[in-house]
Amino acid sequence: MRTSRVSQFLLQPRFVVALYAVLTVLVSFQHYFKGSINNYLIFVKPFFNLVAGNNLYLEYPEYYYDTYKYSPVFALFMGVFAWMPNWLGLLLWNVLNNTVLYLAGRRLFPDVRRQLLFLLLVFIDVMTALHNSQANCLLVGLMLWTYFNLENKKPVWAGLCIALAFLIKIYGVGIGLLFLFYPGFIRNSAWAAFWVVVLAFTPLLVVSWADFQMIYIGWYDIVRASTTGVQLSLMGVLDTWLGLSVSKGAVQVAGLALLLLPLAYWQAWRETHYRRLYVASILIFVVIFNQMAESPTFIIAVTGFVFWFLHYRRSTPLAWGLFALVALFTSLSATDIYPHFIRSGVFDTYKIKAVPMILAWAVIQGQLLLYPRWRQRLAASSEAAQQQPADAPQPAATV
Repeated sequence: MRTSRVSQFLLQPRFVVALYAVLTVLVSFQHYFKGSINNYLIFVKPFFNLVAGNNLYLEYPEYYYDTYKYSPVFALFMGVFAWMPNWLGLLLWNVLNNTVLYLAGRRLFPDVRRQLLFLLLVFIDVMTALHNSQANCLLVGLMLWTYFNLENKKPVWAGLCIALAFLIKIYGVGIGLLFLFYPGFIRNSAWAAFWVVVLAFTPLLVVSWADFQMIYIGWYDIVRASTTGVQLSLMGVLDTWLGLSVSKGAVQVAGLALLLLPLAYWQAWRETHYRRLYVASILIFVVIFNQMAESPTFIIAVTGFVFWFLHYRRSTPLAWGLFALVALFTSLSATDIYPHFIRSGVFDTYKIKAVPMILAWAVIQGQLLLYPRWRQRLAASSEAAQQQPADAPQPAATV
């Protein structure tokens, strides 16, 4: 009875939206008053370099530490916040990130109960991204909105969402694989290409053609130079666990081959469960095969896993074990639940955060690779997941 009352309280739209709103405000002001907003400054200050026609990808210690690695379009977009006082810009930037993901979560499942459960299960990783003022919640939200718009036959909006995702972080384009699974592939892809071209040229609103070319060359150079790391990725795990300093490119090509192999089941492209598996797989893939993945990036991978888990946890006995590993060693690994010496001496050293997601991707991709054998179990699991337990709360009006 007590458990039922707790779940009844937690799985209410008003509670979840209040949780997201209050924590967004508190964390934003916490970092503003601590002066730990360097990541936010890296996002907004390049706007002033852009309008001045400067190379965005040099060091500007008078503005921020580290270097800017995002697109010129992103620098232009962040001009909306750059003119604001830092406290207000930081707050609204974080609100934007969490709002896009929250609204995506409210459309990710047909029933309100799983929508809210999803938002609660990813909340720790949302906070990790929020504490770092990162764009990852916005990015994964746009990737999910690409999927929703394709499902709802809205190619113009799907094209815009994937274009925005790509121009925030290049690997956001990975969700574009879904375009294969819907009627009108050429038309849908043309819309995506159209939006990429239109948005890519928007910096010309504030810079000359010569500066425009110089800035894009700078972006290309910084992206190429950033491919030297092996942070929280499969490559990092192979290096630290097994001492295998293998070519990052070779590992990524092998991973891409595994990702694409299930496309051979072309007759399944129109099946809902097949498409859902690919959504989950892509969201995890773009993180664990990204040599520059950091702790805040994992909101993208965890979103993919939780999406799969809430649909298909009954399809395999491995699901709950994976859930425990993801919760303990991915979501909670960056929190104070673990002493600092464990986080720095064990988790950081051995890339522990990435390991559960690698295992989760192996299971999900295995279901795709053997999709004909899994089809019935996936369908049965999804149908069972839609059956709301008798003691589950009846949510109040949608927020």
